[in-house]
Amino acid sequence: MAARHRLANLTRRGNIFYWRARVPSAFASNQRSHLALSLRHGDHTKAKSMVRRLNMLLAELAEEDRRA
Repeated sequence: MAARHRLANLTRRGNIFYWRARVPSAFASNQRSHLALSLRHGDHTKAKSMVRRLNMLLAELAEEDRRA
């Protein structure tokens, strides 16, 4: 994998990018500790922007969990 793909939770399988992130402990069930989502894009620029947005949503969920 090339260094330019090194963005948190961004992985590439073939020519499709995926978002794979750990589930916050409050939401984790016994079976799944990660979420995996196909971004359905082969374009690195679009995948990067989608991953940044997903990472922000996940961070907001984790922050709300810490406050509660």
